[in-house]
Amino acid sequence: MSRQRQIAVLVEHYQNPRHQGVLEGADVAMPGGNADCGGSVVIYLKAGEEGGIRSLSFTGQGDIISQAATSLILEQVLNDGLTMDEVLALDYDAFVDNVGREAVGSRTRNATLGLSTLKSAVRKYRKEMLLADPVGEPSPNGG
Repeated sequence: MSRQRQIAVLVEHYQNPRHQGVLEGADVAMPGGNADCGGSVVIYLKAGEEGGIRSLSFTGQGDIISQAATSLILEQVLNDGLTMDEVLALDYDAFVDNVGREAVGSRTRNATLGLSTLKSAVRKYRKEMLLADPVGEPSPNGG
């Protein structure tokens, strides 16, 4: 994809973000980033069955790259039906390549803000499920 096309995709996701807004009934609300350093987001995660993800959304503010890349990663996870394990296995460099390394330039931290916060949300969900079930039995939601 050309640099110009990469930029166009980022602008489109910034102007028309997918899955934006507070997710009512979310199992986890995970803040990430810093508004003074490119952007901040809150990822809302609702778990599905057997380690799946039923729903995701985000709120945030910041530059085009941080907000558009967050929209892109949530769209990818939901469209591809990724599980929590698959989210944790996502590679940051591969994601930056997918977003468009030429368009991102040196702002890889901004581009990976949504992905890193999503991974943190998954880890928080799993930790909370372990604390809720100290015996360590798998929960029906895949925790």
